[in-house]
Amino acid sequence: MPLSRRSLSSMPWNIIQTTINCIMRGDQLGHSAVKLEHIRFTNSCAPLLGISRSWRAMALKTLCREYSICLDSESDRTTTEFTLWPTPMKHDHSGFYCLVNEIAISTTSKNVFNGKAAKQLGSLKCADESFNSAKVLKVMLNDCLNDELSDVPVATSHVKGFVALVKRLMPRVTTVKIEYEGEAEDQESVSCRAFERLLSGLYSGSDTRELTLVNCGLLLPAVSNTMLNLTKIETIWDTTFDETIELIRLNAATLKTLEIACAQPTKLVKLLESRSGSNGSDYLTYPNMHTLHLSSGNITRYKCKPFNREYIPFPRLEQLSLDLVYPFSDDVLFRGNTKTLKYLHMAADPTTINLLNNYHTFEREKLKRLRHVKVDVSYVNGISDVTTAELVVGFVMKLAHRAQTLEIEGQIPKDALLSAISLSDHCKDLQLLVVNDLCLSLSEILTVIEAAPALSDLYCRSLGIGDDLKHLSMDQLVDHLELKYKYVGKNFKCWKLWHSQNTIVESAATCAMLLACICPKFTYNVVTSSVRAKYNNSIIKMLDTLPFSKHKVDLERLLFVGWDE
Repeated sequence: MPLSRRSLSSMPWNIIQTTINCIMRGDQLGHSAVKLEHIRFTNSCAPLLGISRSWRAMALKTLCREYSICLDSESDRTTTEFTLWPTPMKHDHSGFYCLVNEIAISTTSKNVFNGKAAKQLGSLKCADESFNSAKVLKVMLNDCLNDELSDVPVATSHVKGFVALVKRLMPRVTTVKIEYEGEAEDQESVSCRAFERLLSGLYSGSDTRELTLVNCGLLLPAVSNTMLNLTKIETIWDTTFDETIELIRLNAATLKTLEIACAQPTKLVKLLESRSGSNGSDYLTYPNMHTLHLSSGNITRYKCKPFNREYIPFPRLEQLSLDLVYPFSDDVLFRGNTKTLKYLHMAADPTTINLLNNYHTFEREKLKRLRHVKVDVSYVNGISDVTTAELVVGFVMKLAHRAQTLEIEGQIPKDALLSAISLSDHCKDLQLLVVNDLCLSLSEILTVIEAAPALSDLYCRSLGIGDDLKHLSMDQLVDHLELKYKYVGKNFKCWKLWHSQNTIVESAATCAMLLACICPKFTYNVVTSSVRAKYNNSIIKMLDTLPFSKHKVDLERLLFVGWDE
């Protein structure tokens, strides 16, 4: 029976908030485990604004996350908008400023230094307002610092005026994120010195200070003293390596997050050496670092000297992402953080595995809080070799011992993986398994579900019912599965089917129907938009045939519209 507006209005706030969040995620109500790609369903939320005051308040609280201000450097034109805002409410309405928690300002440093940005900001309708709930400021600058400016005092005055307006707009800001993409032609230029004062002013009074830099080699030395107490640095190492490493060293004591994309992973050893540590006698420690992300397209392995066994560079590390071949010759990245590390992404090649096995890095009694694991096996040559396959799969199982989520990138030997999963208790806590490159039959999917009783989400490709079950009729198949897997799959909810040219859609749809017959919570089969219609048609046809017609009401839920590519 449809709910009336009155009954909707009387719902508790937590129920209203959950409903709105589910609509915003494009997810099904009550299904929160699967991590689908985020799609903006702002138009779906628009009708909720008219239900009542509580629904309106909660919808706006969910939607009005960011207020964007673009100050065009080529003209006097400025644009402002709320992001995550329903289309009917797209206009700039001052009554909703109090709901904003983040402001993003896009301009150029040149626009700030010549006073234009301050004039544009001051002329906005919102200039006389205060965003009292806004705690996050994001400033995006994209230009080249050059010598067009000749007067430091004038440029500094314009910087002060701009900063003052921003501070008045956001009196309670606690987090400042600055992104700069460009170059500095001369580190002693007026622009560089003015930029130093701009950063100092914007960061002043904030607890969290984040900086993203791209192509800024000459800029770094000119402003390094300003950037003390940064909590996050995101940058690219190329020709600017020496300047970047100095910036990182200056902020080592306060950094919580460090993200580096490097062309030469061999230089990553410098991350752990202090300025006087080239002889290996003095190392750098990051006492507050909780997130470290290193990436590189260079797969060359470099042998550096092992570090002193007493040296612990990241004692509080919680998230470690290594999107490259392991760049060190010992277990230095894993020292001292066995009680804090929760997320690990790394390449699993035989050289790295043997290295870390020698240090007993992933023995059962270690890394007790590791819950989320992503392993890339695409770096492995000859993985089809039995010895190599056993080594890689054994390593993955060690990592998965306490994991709640496990993602495997690349072609891992299926038989070895399924055998390891079914013969061990490593997957008893596993809730999400992502093996997008593996084709699994229905029997193989059920083997995984049986070995991982907590599993709620599985991402893989479909191989159909499988040769071992093809001889059974549908009636016999359902009876067989219900008997054999009667107590299996009590928590299984979602199967995300990765489609390939070899996928037979009708067979995949049959597998989904059979899974739904024996897994009571399985309600969500996600397929790509390119085959969704064909998939739905297959299910519709089967719903009116035995044995599926007996479960028609429950199985119709598989027709819900799913994820789009």
